[in-house]
Amino acid sequence: MLYPQQNKFRSVFDLSGYWNIKPDPKNQGAQEKWFNSKLTGDVYSIAIPGSWNEQLEEQGLKNYVGKAWHETFFKIPAVIQDTNKIWLRIGAADHKATVWLNGEFVGEHVGGYMPFELDLTNSLAKSGEENHLIICVDSELSMHTLPQDVDPNSPMYNTKAYERRHLFPATRFDFFPYGGLTRSVNIVATPNDYISNITINSSLEGDVSVEIDATSIDKVRVQIFDAEGQEVSNGTTEQVNKVNLKVANVQLWSPSDPYLYEARVSLLDGDQVLDMYDEAFGIREIKVEGGEIFLNGEKLFLSGFGKHEEYPVVGRGQFRAGYIKDHELMRWIGANSYRTSHYPYDEEMMRLGDRLGFLIINEVAAVSLGFWSDNLNELQPLMKNHKKAIQELINRDKNHPSVISWSITNEPNLWAEEFYQNKASSLYFKEIYDFTKTLDDTRPIMSISMAAYKEDDVVLESCDIIGINRYYGWYTKPVDLEEAAKDLNRELEATFNKYGKPIMITEFGADTVEGLHATTAQMFTEEFQTAFIFKYLEVIEDKDYVFGAHVWNFADFLTPQHFRRVVLNKKGVFTRDRLPKSVAFKLRDHWNSFSKINESHRPEKPKTGFLIPNIEKE
Repeated sequence: MLYPQQNKFRSVFDLSGYWNIKPDPKNQGAQEKWFNSKLTGDVYSIAIPGSWNEQLEEQGLKNYVGKAWHETFFKIPAVIQDTNKIWLRIGAADHKATVWLNGEFVGEHVGGYMPFELDLTNSLAKSGEENHLIICVDSELSMHTLPQDVDPNSPMYNTKAYERRHLFPATRFDFFPYGGLTRSVNIVATPNDYISNITINSSLEGDVSVEIDATSIDKVRVQIFDAEGQEVSNGTTEQVNKVNLKVANVQLWSPSDPYLYEARVSLLDGDQVLDMYDEAFGIREIKVEGGEIFLNGEKLFLSGFGKHEEYPVVGRGQFRAGYIKDHELMRWIGANSYRTSHYPYDEEMMRLGDRLGFLIINEVAAVSLGFWSDNLNELQPLMKNHKKAIQELINRDKNHPSVISWSITNEPNLWAEEFYQNKASSLYFKEIYDFTKTLDDTRPIMSISMAAYKEDDVVLESCDIIGINRYYGWYTKPVDLEEAAKDLNRELEATFNKYGKPIMITEFGADTVEGLHATTAQMFTEEFQTAFIFKYLEVIEDKDYVFGAHVWNFADFLTPQHFRRVVLNKKGVFTRDRLPKSVAFKLRDHWNSFSKINESHRPEKPKTGFLIPNIEKE
């Protein structure tokens, strides 16, 4: 699927704005055919893209999980409608969307966080006339979806082991279950013969292959332009969907020099251009060798964060200004990377990573994955959706040089179901790993474990690089950081000795209330957060096979209600509104001078700004 692009052959109409929304807690809408006419009754205004939860908190939707019907109206210029195919492209609908146009069902998509497109051509009103668009978004989840949910009425959820873990709204994960049309909604016009997908692979020597999917392949021309717009290579092929080219004097993409080329793909009929698309890409190589990971042949160490795509008011709604702010704060603090925990982020984030030189571990929403059986056949509905999520993610993000790894699961068995550490689980993860490799063998695959089985966790068998989330000194043996360091050190050594794979600490941190201080070791204070993080770094940075440390979390984030959380998960180095806690300044000093981070693996450092020490006295 191609990102919306306007050019001589394509048009894009942004449907962002104020839409109508009508909650449907009793699931009446489909039966009463709300899609046939303008929504009436309890209808509110909502900004799209955006989650409904905080925008309409005062209308009772803060904790609402279920169906909500979204409505807007649009027109397409007759000259465009009469000569093109017309598509609806939704950047993300969390988690299921069913779409009607002018009362006619046009399609649906299951799975949040990812874009999808529907052909509207045959359902449009007459040229130039108004169209009535209805999208029913359902935020409910199940044990077969990614992420999963647990039914609060099920016997499994109501055993003694779960009683103290109930959340409101009920989730299996420690982040808020936002619902809505969370990313851009566009009308896209393409020629009737059009390019549907482009896959670019390259080598450090300048070999570039461009594979094209299109409605028909008669003749294809590919031109490659450098960052200054000069053509540096071109090739044409007939009746074949792959063009191989050579770029001389290659300029590699790296965080310090995020150099982007552009491949212009033209679909031809003889000499006539039918469709054209420009795809940016970078030439770089990520490789795992002997328990270490290399970027462009140089040993890599990742500094940065696990994040959440979450902001006040907009929730998980697309927020381009927030994306810029987050990247600039990461630049300021000396981070060179982040993980899209625990779901794919807006594709706008990948595009920014490409331009600004950040390295991204891209994760599907297989968070807190739980198995209800030790029979692999009974897990097939979940596996089907797991594979679908991976395929959609790779299809969307495969050409981004900023994306250096696919993370296929995070902390499976967090909820300690009975059926996990067994042959069925091992086979499940092996099949997911092998499937991912068939889609992209150019990037390493990461699996991330939680503490229950430590180095024996079956998920660690099926990955190229190991991610470990650990909270020794917080959730276990709280406050005792010396014991935490010993536990972490022992596990790291045992894990590397067993697998010989590069390891990354993908989560570690402590909940911290900004402004809370103490002279002794006190949990929730800013001093304890600093001591906790730097005790972990002391262990992590001493080991050559540990290639990175991502603090949990970049910023405080909203969670379901639970006695462990005071509205937010407070493990952020920044507050939810992006103000620094004390540890941010110490991390900034440390990461910006840390010798294990290669200078070519650092994004460009920011200007100093107007900090008080920089103001000269008159």
